[in-house]
Amino acid sequence: MYKLINRQKRQMRAMSLIKRQAGASLMETMIALGLSALVTSAMVVLMANSLGTATRIIHMTQLTDELRNAMSMMTRDVRRANYSANAIFCYGNSNCGASGAVAQQAGDIQVLPDDECFSFTLDRNSDGNAANDSVSAFRRVTPNEVGVIEMWAGAAGTTPNCGAAPGDFPWIAVTDPRTVNVTLFTVDDAASFIREITESETSSFNNRQRQVQITLEGQLVLEEARGDVIVGREVGDIIYVRNDYIVL
Repeated sequence: MYKLINRQKRQMRAMSLIKRQAGASLMETMIALGLSALVTSAMVVLMANSLGTATRIIHMTQLTDELRNAMSMMTRDVRRANYSANAIFCYGNSNCGASGAVAQQAGDIQVLPDDECFSFTLDRNSDGNAANDSVSAFRRVTPNEVGVIEMWAGAAGTTPNCGAAPGDFPWIAVTDPRTVNVTLFTVDDAASFIREITESETSSFNNRQRQVQITLEGQLVLEEARGDVIVGREVGDIIYVRNDYIVL
């Protein structure tokens, strides 16, 4: 009798253990699946946002680099405007700009009224003769409603045509219209001034000291195409031209 009771107790404990290991119910399984789907969705959204942010940072870096590269190119050239290898002959000589090839001035900076195109000259090959160097110019055009900065690369003796169609040679694109939309390009030389310099007791000449302020603004073309919130960049520089222009 005692053995029978013990056997029944062992069987009851075994049945209880089996019941505890029987697994989850249908309701528990559905709740677990719902929680797993919720967590997975949150992880996917977080990863997508992270990837989108990284891509946006890359694009913004591209935008900044494009604008800064264009600004650097213009700044480097404009700073040397009217450079001549024989400019030393202009010191103390009020007629240096009209004394022939020895110290002929290359020319003043010309800014169009709309402030979106300007030209200048310099002695690029350092031979002291500006007549055999092409005029340099930069402008903003809007082909397909996307602003582009273009540089004039014409031959010596040619005059930049700021009204030419976008992309017409010898205008060459400086910014990439597939990446950047240049929305603003202004050139302002209002800070330039003329100073009268007395050469002797009987003669004097005017020396034009030039300051040029250039401003560029741009946006990402991809953001505009997708209809995203557009974030722009602005870069600017005030250029002090090293070579003064003698006004005869």
